[in-house]
Amino acid sequence: MVYCGKASQGCQNCRTRRIKCDKVRPQCTQCIRVGKSCPGYRDQLSLMFRDESTKVIQKAHAQWGISDLLDSVDSPSSSSSSSSSSSSSTPSPKSIVSSPSSFSQRPRFELSISPEHRLTRIPKEIYATRNDQAIQFYVEHYVVGHPDEPTAPHELRMVDWMYAPEFQDMMAAVGLASMSNLTGDKELDTMARQKYGLALQHTASSLANPQAMNLNISIRMVIMLAVYEVIRNKGRPADAVRTHMMGATALLSNFLCTPNLSQDLMRGFLQLCLSMLNLFYAGNLALPPAYSGWFDSCKRLAAPSDKPAVEILDIATRFLELQAYLNTYALIDGQPKTSQIIRDALAIDAELDAWERRHSQGDASPIWTFLEERCSPPGFFPRDAVFDDCYHVYADHWVARGWNHQRWLRLLTCRSLIEFSDRYPLSCSQVFSPNRMAAEQANILATIRRVARDLLVSIPTHYRHPKLERKHRDCIDRTSGGAWIGVAAVPNLLFRIQVAGSAPGVPREYTRFARNMLETIFADTGMLQARWLAETLVVDAGGARVGGGNSSSSSKVKQERADTPPAGGVLPSIESGKASIVVPQVQPQYGGQQLLWCEERPEEYYY
Repeated sequence: MVYCGKASQGCQNCRTRRIKCDKVRPQCTQCIRVGKSCPGYRDQLSLMFRDESTKVIQKAHAQWGISDLLDSVDSPSSSSSSSSSSSSSTPSPKSIVSSPSSFSQRPRFELSISPEHRLTRIPKEIYATRNDQAIQFYVEHYVVGHPDEPTAPHELRMVDWMYAPEFQDMMAAVGLASMSNLTGDKELDTMARQKYGLALQHTASSLANPQAMNLNISIRMVIMLAVYEVIRNKGRPADAVRTHMMGATALLSNFLCTPNLSQDLMRGFLQLCLSMLNLFYAGNLALPPAYSGWFDSCKRLAAPSDKPAVEILDIATRFLELQAYLNTYALIDGQPKTSQIIRDALAIDAELDAWERRHSQGDASPIWTFLEERCSPPGFFPRDAVFDDCYHVYADHWVARGWNHQRWLRLLTCRSLIEFSDRYPLSCSQVFSPNRMAAEQANILATIRRVARDLLVSIPTHYRHPKLERKHRDCIDRTSGGAWIGVAAVPNLLFRIQVAGSAPGVPREYTRFARNMLETIFADTGMLQARWLAETLVVDAGGARVGGGNSSSSSKVKQERADTPPAGGVLPSIESGKASIVVPQVQPQYGGQQLLWCEERPEEYYY
């Protein structure tokens, strides 16, 4: 299959007459004007990817002077054998990335040439270019099947951005980087960086001419630039990811003042603001100065039905301010400031609980309610694709993402409260009565287990596991609309899954499911972030969870917050398939988040 670029969209009559076709359906104006029957328009997708094998073989035979072989190639017997050879050797996107040498081992076409000609003919195989394979990989792994994206390749015919010349380099960059991660081919990584550079140039040129800019394509370009960084970088989110996300938010903010602001545009802006919270929390960074202006725009311009998302944004902003203070100043047990921090964290948790109760019952806005359904009979879904045979049904994907932001925030808040109870018993006794301490901690752990389960159950709404078949998706796809860009939810989902699997007190099957899901996402998309986060969730041979677990002593808590494993500890790779580890070790918590306990610094209010 050869990529031939974007073909003319005009009808055959206009192309023959070499005049501009206005592409009006069912017949163009030019054909009507001259009284001809308009032949219609061509399939753009089939024109972009055409099977040129016969033409290339014939041209090669003519150049090599072996026209006598054309009859044998065209004969029924050779044609059938050639067809079977071609069908068996054509690589699918899954097989392309199966091994580093798969590109040389899987020829697309192989010619049947006599022995005497083999001595004088060097070319025997014709390959699809790696650029073609990269675009195909992108389409099948980052577009088709994601929420609110085409469900089958033929639906791409109606997608404008697919044929935008400036987006071709972006698709190739993402596909090449993913295949490089999955195969270990450094040449693919070099090609990916070259395509990424070209995509950056296209984006800069587009932003320099706002009058001619296609907002949909430009926003998709910037977000895919951020996704590219998630694919290539392992560990904490890179500065480039935050830069691209802030750039997309700033770009979209320029259109908020337009008359008759569309709800989709405002929702897209809210999604970007919420997604950025994850990046700054994981990087232990304070929110940028521009964020306050964006938040004010959300409060002023959001529709009433979108106000719940603004409430989450408000609570999350205050939680990040609390964390920024903890990352800067030490807390001392028994001091008034420490007790105040605990009270503030409890207040945030109470607000999140009230938000959940209000919207789960539909008291504020009916569209924010959701249903949890269990498939009957049990075992209908693949066990590693759908947690506990359950899935959620939301009004749309916009609401589904809002709920996951709330769950992520609730888990982080509860985890901080558990850490406070372990670290600061004297300060906690000033907040809770001594006889209520154990009950309060048990309630927090129960909340963690419930919210972590909800987050794991929600995964099929945001990510389509490769094992899900059409009969499975018919159930899950009852949630539709509002996703804006389908794949944009996956990078944030990675960290949500890790938080659910590493939360203190969750059962080990939660951790095992979360790790398997992250490994699957890496194997499916090639995102290095997914592989790194999977490595932070380790379950030993006895089933005990290591990494991110709840601890009963301060020494265990210190070990859980270590940025590096103990000397001699070796974490097994995903490929090894081993469930046990040599030395019990704990990888960094979500994003390497730490609280500073040991160094005394002047106390200052974070607000």
